[in-house]
Amino acid sequence: MTLTNRQTELLRLANQLSQSLISGSGLSSNNSLDLPGLDVDVDLDVDLGGDDTVDPVPGTPTPPTTPTTPTTLREVLLTLVNEQVEVTTPFGVVTGTLLVVESDYVVIVESSGAQVLVRIEKIELVSEM
Repeated sequence: MTLTNRQTELLRLANQLSQSLISGSGLSSNNSLDLPGLDVDVDLDVDLGGDDTVDPVPGTPTPPTTPTTPTTLREVLLTLVNEQVEVTTPFGVVTGTLLVVESDYVVIVESSGAQVLVRIEKIELVSEM
């Protein structure tokens, strides 16, 4: 399916927006882009490490915490978000910054700025660079 010129331009602008969110000024809580005939609003809630847990009763022992080790490929990928990775698939190797881990795919931004979607079930090997 061939994209129209308008669709191609909208795709280019959306890609520029996503790239500016990744690099540059960083994330803010509300970013919007107003295109003729199209409104895109992005609301991001960024947890900066605030702890919402209840403090234990004074004098009670705190149970020891055990570090959790990832047990699935998706859990391993989640530990590598915003890191440089090399992902091997049956179709070839994808290298870049791991941007997003969804339930069944990941988004990697290559050095050229291209975003690559890779199905998790097709990942044979992942390594941090």
